[in-house]
Amino acid sequence: MIPAGQFSTYFNGGTLALRTASCYIEAGKPRQAAALYAEVLAANMLSRRDQGYFLSRLAAALALSGEPDEAAVRGLEAATLATATASRRTTRELERTLQSLRPWGSRPGPRQLREALRG
Repeated sequence: MIPAGQFSTYFNGGTLALRTASCYIEAGKPRQAAALYAEVLAANMLSRRDQGYFLSRLAAALALSGEPDEAAVRGLEAATLATATASRRTTRELERTLQSLRPWGSRPGPRQLREALRG
């Protein structure tokens, strides 16, 4: 990650890593995206609303990587934050994640995530 202070207050190494992760998803490399999302999330430098959103992006990357159980765990964490912060953006991302989890829809984790989003 790029050290803090090399960019403006808004744009820092974490921001660059999050944008790079999004590019990895678009480039068909969700495992690399998941690693970057996890790294930034572990630094605990985001607001609660952004934490929820990027947890949902991590869940999406994990689902695309064929990791349905871990995707569901992260998705449920994101759903909790989406509810607490009234984040429609996070909820929309989780709904897209459910589409990627369809092949594993009968597994407990994806099923719990689907039920959490319905409620």
